This record gives sequence, C-alpha cells and structure tokens, in this order.
Amino acid sequence: MDFAQRWENLYSESLRSTRTGLFYNTFSYPTKISPETIALYIAAHTKPGDTVLDVFGGSGSTGIAALMCEFPTDTMIALSKKLDIQPIWGARNAIVYEIGKYGAFASRVLAEPPDRKEFSLAVRDLLSDVENELSGIYDTVDDQKNEGTIRHIIYSDIVSCPQCSNEFPYFSGMVKRDPLRIDGNGVCNGCGYIGKISTFSFVSETAYDNLQGTFITRRKRVPVRIYGQSGRRKWVRDAKESDIAQFEVSEFHDYPACSASKKIEWGDLYRAGYHTGVTHLHHFYTKRNFLVMSILWKKTERYSPSICNALKLLLLSYNATHATLMTRVVVKKNSKDFVLTGAQSGVLYISSLPVEKNIITGIKRKLRYFEETFDYLSRCSGHIEVFNSDSRYLSQQDNSVNYVFTDPPFGDFIPYAEVNQINELWLGEPTNRIEEIIISKSQNKAVLQYQEMMTRVFNEMRRVLKDNANATIVFHSSKADVWNALCAAYTDAGFVVEATTSLEKSQASFKQIVSDGSVQGDSLILLSKGNNKILSGESQTVLEEVIENEALNVDWNERKIYSSYVGKCLMYGVTIEFDARTVYNYVAQRTGVST
Repeated sequence: MDFAQRWENLYSESLRSTRTGLFYNTFSYPTKISPETIALYIAAHTKPGDTVLDVFGGSGSTGIAALMCEFPTDTMIALSKKLDIQPIWGARNAIVYEIGKYGAFASRVLAEPPDRKEFSLAVRDLLSDVENELSGIYDTVDDQKNEGTIRHIIYSDIVSCPQCSNEFPYFSGMVKRDPLRIDGNGVCNGCGYIGKISTFSFVSETAYDNLQGTFITRRKRVPVRIYGQSGRRKWVRDAKESDIAQFEVSEFHDYPACSASKKIEWGDLYRAGYHTGVTHLHHFYTKRNFLVMSILWKKTERYSPSICNALKLLLLSYNATHATLMTRVVVKKNSKDFVLTGAQSGVLYISSLPVEKNIITGIKRKLRYFEETFDYLSRCSGHIEVFNSDSRYLSQQDNSVNYVFTDPPFGDFIPYAEVNQINELWLGEPTNRIEEIIISKSQNKAVLQYQEMMTRVFNEMRRVLKDNANATIVFHSSKADVWNALCAAYTDAGFVVEATTSLEKSQASFKQIVSDGSVQGDSLILLSKGNNKILSGESQTVLEEVIENEALNVDWNERKIYSSYVGKCLMYGVTIEFDARTVYNYVAQRTGVST
C-alpha cells in the first residue's frame, strides 16, 4: 500500500486521543496529545529512518511518537488494522522546536532518558533524605486521636456577610449536603442571611513576606477538612481549632532560607479576586509545601546531570498541577464526598476551596510512570533533536524533512508562557514572550501579528519539507478570524489542503467546557506543497450543506456541525465567516433544538 492510500484511510474518520497510555501519565501539559495517536500519523506518512519535524513541540509528544514507531503498542496496532493503513513499523527520527523553556526541558529529558535503575535509586534516596530532614512535616492526628499522616487538606476562603459582617468559612456557608454540592447561594452562620456568593465579601489579611521584605495583603483562608492515613487505614475528619491555630502560626512564619523570591509575570490570566496578593511564585503554595519543594529541588543538584534533570522533571510533573494551591476538589453527581483533582489546565485558577497535597507521597506515586517511560525509551534506536528556539528560523537544510506533525498555538486559547511559568521559574528562566506566537491583549499581539508570525513559520516548514512530503496540522478555535489567520498563513507560504478530519479528545479542556461557543475536539489538516486550488463557493452554502448532511446522523450536535463546516471550508478554500456561537444559534433556529 502506498502513502496516498494510507493517508486517505487515516483521514477518512475521526480518531480519539485518550488520556491514557505509557507516556500520558508522566506529566501534564496544556493541549497535550497522546503520542500513540501521533505515531499512527507518522507511521502512515513516513518509512523507517525518515525524519519528522514538529515546529511547535510542546512537551515533545511528536518526538516520542516517532520513536514509538519502532515498538508499536497494542493500541497502535489495533488502530492501524481498523483503518487498514498497513504502516511499515520501525524507528523514525525527530526534530523538535519549542520556544517554551519547560516544554523544551521536558523534551530533552525524554530524548536522553537516564538508566531506569539508577534513576529509581536516586528518587528513593532523595525522598528518604528529605523525609528524614523534614521529619513529621505532614504528621497529624486521625479521627480517633491516633498518630497519622496527612494525605491532603481542603482549605476554605473566609467570607463576610453583607448583612451582619460576620466572618465565616466559604465552606460552611456554600457547601450543602444531601446531596453534596457547592451551592451558588450562601448562608451566613451568624444571622442566617441567604444570598448569592457575589453578595458576600472575601476577607483579606496582612502578613509579612520575608522573601520580599515587605507586608502583603492576601486572601484569608483556614483548613476545613483533613484527609489522612494511619497505618493502612485512610480516614477523613473536619478540621479542629488546633488545626486552624497550627496553620495560622505556620503561615505567619518566615519562608525557608533556601528559597528565593521569583516574580510572577502576569498577563491575560490575572484576576483581581482570587489572585489577591499573588505576585511571586511562593504565593501559589502553602508555606509547608513551598519548603518541601525548595528542599527537594536543591537536593537534586548532587546527582549526575542526567539523573538531576530527570529528577527535576519528576518534581515538575507534580509541581504546578498538584503541589500548589491551584489543586482543588469538585463534586460529582451522587458522590458522597469531594473528588480530589489537580489544577485546571491552561489557567492559573485558585478556587475558594484550594487543596494542599502531601508532596512526598504524591511523588512516590508518580515514580512508576517515569520508570516505565525511561525503560521503554532506552530501548528505542531513533534520535530526537530538541531546539529551544524560535521556529520562524529553522536551522535545517532545504528539502531535508520527510514529514511535519505539529500542534500550533490556537490564537488566544492558552497563553502557554504565562501558564508554564509556575514550572519555569523553578528552572530559573521563563519563556521569552516576545517570541511567543499568540493573540494576547497583554502582549499587544492581535490577529494580524499572530498571522504574520505564523506565516513565517509555515514558510520555514515549506522550505525544509521535501517536495512530495506532507504536513499534518492540529488546530482548534471557535473564532472565524483565528481560523482565517491560520488559512492565510499556510496559503501564503505555498501549502494547499489535501484532507481534513478531527481528533476527538476523551476529556475536554477547561476552556472547551466553559467558554461561550466552545468547540470540542481538534481539527486535523493535511497540507502539501502546491499551487493554490481554491474552489468557488460561499460560506453560507457550505454551512447549509453540512447541516443537511449532519441532520441525517442520529448523534449529530451543533459542535460536530461547526467542526464539519470548518473542515469543508478548509477543503474548498472558502473563507470561514462564522464563529462557533453564530453557527450554534443558527442551527437552533433551523432545527428548533436549543443549544
């Protein structure tokens, strides 16, 4: 079977990118795609020994996927049989460009994995050393007054009643039982006033910050729920006055001498409410967890460079998502207790019920995923070359790359540099935002600037790509002007669309769930070098065609209609005139089904 037949089959239906697999559980990264899914596209478009390029490398999934073609997993083999693409399995090489410091760091660690046994011994040695030095730091008493260890603690912001000025925990006023829920209406436990949460005021406090050498104003919060373990028994209890007193004393102590003050560079994600007083990295942590992270980080330096970097990636894999106050709890239907979850992807949100996790036990749980990953990668013969540099200026020779698979920034969807600075400040150098390709009000980058920067990248892609080779682009947007900026960028660079399909994710991102007119799933666009082959047509006509075709499917919905509309516009070369919300409203009028 030739390449053309393989990709025709591959783009004939939507594929799912799951949040499982060998590599997916190592560390999180915004809009991360499963390497197993990417590997299928690489295998269909290349042969063993070929070179794959990713100009927006993120955390290195494309590079890993290229290596995985040598040892395909059961999932990859099953998908290839289902689509009848019959790839020739074998190692491919990869070139990864990533402007972000954290993504490039993670990619380099995975490109040169340490010895599994040496790494495992180092992790155990590091954790044991820190546990001895900080003996008892997560100690508590259980619900039966026996000694125990903290698993995690739910904290609560303090709010003030608009009627009587009584101060009380958000938890006691907004959390309801039978069924368990976080209610939009709160009840004052002093005077009984009932009102929306917006009518209550969040209480602040003043504290001395020794790392900055000044007093700061921050949101006041207290522990309300303690989850722990005594021996093998896991338990939960309400926080006592002694827990609150202990917390208040610890929070007013000085920060550890081994830590440093690193300023947060706020941009589009800053919110005056829950970010009150959050100006530096250490403000994202309880003092206990900032101390633990600081000591763990410092002690990694005593190991060899390869082990040191692998240890740092292990720590960062837990850090922003689980070690900070961005960790949270949610309530699921019919659940009797809160469900613990990590930070929301793509934002720097601190909820009114933030969570402090036990970092030591959390790192121990992550170890297995890294051991399996490093063991697998050590067997691979392919090579990954990582460039932490601007992809508008590629160093590769003309016509030297066999295939491109890349996942560009989706306009204003996620400000990667702002999000990733929680990890990058530990690495010591945040991303240079001047070179970041993004639509951002805080960076004064509008759609036109985004388009110009993207055009330069596509020009470079076309230059290094071999004449008969292809590029697969993953993209997501609910905005017509962003789609048209992307189309103009690859068209001006001399690419034409050969096929489109969609990548369905098993779990939507935070913005895909809550944004007005959100779009679920990503579009995949197959490009080739060639002359512009724009066909005649109008956007409205394309939309009508899509609605008529989708209406025949039992499982149709407005999101699938918008994705199909975008895909057909790309294929026909038709300007995308409508945002997702406009299409959703139009579909509701046409079908009588409210969205």
